[in-house]
Amino acid sequence: MVKRDREFDILLKEFLKTEGKNFPSKEEATEVFERIYNLVEENYEIDVSLSDLVDAIDEGDMSIVDKISALRELHEGNRDALDRAVELEEDIMYSDNDEDAEQMIIADVLAEYYSKAGMNEEAAKLYELMLMANPTDFHEVIDLLTLIYVRLDRENLLMDHIDCFDYEDSEATLLLLSIFSINQEKFDEAHYYMTKLKKLNKYVGDIFKGGFNKVLDYIIGNPGNAKGINKEKYFEMTFSAGIAKEYLTNKYHYEWLEKFYREEIERRVYLIVEGRLNISKEMMKEDPIFKGMEKQLNKFIDAELYNKEIIECYTEKELKKLEGIGVGIIKKLQDNGVEFKED
Repeated sequence: MVKRDREFDILLKEFLKTEGKNFPSKEEATEVFERIYNLVEENYEIDVSLSDLVDAIDEGDMSIVDKISALRELHEGNRDALDRAVELEEDIMYSDNDEDAEQMIIADVLAEYYSKAGMNEEAAKLYELMLMANPTDFHEVIDLLTLIYVRLDRENLLMDHIDCFDYEDSEATLLLLSIFSINQEKFDEAHYYMTKLKKLNKYVGDIFKGGFNKVLDYIIGNPGNAKGINKEKYFEMTFSAGIAKEYLTNKYHYEWLEKFYREEIERRVYLIVEGRLNISKEMMKEDPIFKGMEKQLNKFIDAELYNKEIIECYTEKELKKLEGIGVGIIKKLQDNGVEFKED
């Protein structure tokens, strides 16, 4: 309990004068000040930094709604460095001003509370701002923004987002893309992303070792000093599982993910998904196997025959069963060097 003496009252008055505008009420500002006052030694001059304020709000006894309100006020009054970095296309983390970095801390904690409260639109805007102000860092923010886009079911935003970095090297992104594809009922794509995740990090299998009832233990567990373990890779996988916790602890998602982990994907399916995601009509126009068939490319796209590698996974008999692929097209493909799979 804070002793309310003359010194306390003087310092509180000054605090309310300079920082009170960042709080929704005088009572909440006073509560935060009391927490800060308890942290300083007797006769020590109180110099309240932005990070001190954030810590006091974060650790305070206010409701999540009141914390969001206080943090939002603090953010709106201290975001000039973020906006300036975005406008000038500079990286805020190279700033010599400590308060610039503290503005990132405010935004980060506020975005986390937005996310906890299900305020995903608001969280997305903050994470987007943080990435624009600090494009060379904040890998965790990249993953958290991916999660928010999955929650919001925003495919265009999600795809644009992952195009900005090498997502195939990110365990969290591949796991979330598999989950997103399950939500979209694009199960071949979910299987594709899980296959890529298996190739990237063998420890993904640990998620499924104990079954659904043990997955939470895995997420919060620690490998300790287990022999032969690659701790960096293990950490990346447990961190990614933590990001996707709300889905891994949902039985529907868990069982689909486990199915795709345990089953090998058919090569033709893998190539088709890869073509669907990565090959455009313009790229197909430049492919010599489609020479003389430029006006018929839509037929190939509809049949998901994006390149030679996919087409050669089919027998001639199988191709003839695909809509739009007749004898004439098959003859031209052969003339262009395609060798069909043997019956």
